[in-house]
Amino acid sequence: MDEQQKRLADCFCAVFPELSSEEALCATSATVPSWDSVAVVTLLTVIEEEFGINIEEDDPTKFDSFARILDYLREAERKSITPDKLT
Repeated sequence: MDEQQKRLADCFCAVFPELSSEEALCATSATVPSWDSVAVVTLLTVIEEEFGINIEEDDPTKFDSFARILDYLREAERKSITPDKLT
């Protein structure tokens, strides 16, 4: 588990305390009974605070699994590293 995955798993465990860190890695809206619209808003808020980002997404239902959220974070990180920021 890399650092980004660990931090995201910690966010999931804060919102879904019934999950272990390992279970968080496989979490989806279909496998976590307490995953509802309120939980998604809470989770996204926790993620924004943890990663210091602003998630601008019109369709929060796209964030329906650990894997999809991790992909979003990695893409956001990739976009934030532009050539002018490398020097």
